Amino acid sequence: MKRFALVIFLLLGLAQFGFAEEGKNILILDNFEGEIISGPEGTIDAGSGSGSSVSVSGDKTNKQAGEQSLKIDFDAISGGYIWVARGYNLDVKGAAAWLVEPEKVQWESYGAISFYMFGSDSKMRMAFDVKDSGGEMFRFMVTDDFKGWKQIVCSFSQFFPRGDWQPPTATVNGLLEFPVKSFQFEPIAIAKGTVNIDEVALEPLN
Repeated sequence: MKRFALVIFLLLGLAQFGFAEEGKNILILDNFEGEIISGPEGTIDAGSGSGSSVSVSGDKTNKQAGEQSLKIDFDAISGGYIWVARGYNLDVKGAAAWLVEPEKVQWESYGAISFYMFGSDSKMRMAFDVKDSGGEMFRFMVTDDFKGWKQIVCSFSQFFPRGDWQPPTATVNGLLEFPVKSFQFEPIAIAKGTVNIDEVALEPLN
């Protein structure tokens, strides 16, 4: 009996060690804790144009982890556009609120960027964009075809250059170059509703 108990103890210990090692390899970039404020002096670079609208807030009642998630209320109309961004080299300097600075990340150790999204099966399509070291923007598309919290894993190899718009100061060469400086969410027209986002992280290479 004692030998059986010892085996169980060792197996549990190994399992816990494995989870701990796996956890060490996942790097959380942003957990959206603290104040969520848009505007020039805010903590989120969020805005819209050509008839679309967006507002952001911290949601303490619906979150995947921590104290709150990022809540995005949007109305995306045809011809309009929306952005909700966090990171560096953005117009809103307070949006540089990642838990680790881009230059301090060992990007070669990671193969994907992930985030948690609360789905309502609305069929809304949302773009998840990243801006690389040269300012070029790359896109990954997500569809709200599920309910509840789900982790969305975006392999770096699956991002494609944005063809509709690039920042005028960007070095556009079609190559995703590290370090990534920012990310942003954009619900695509035509759609209206709310989406919650939590815990953006880097996923290790397989």
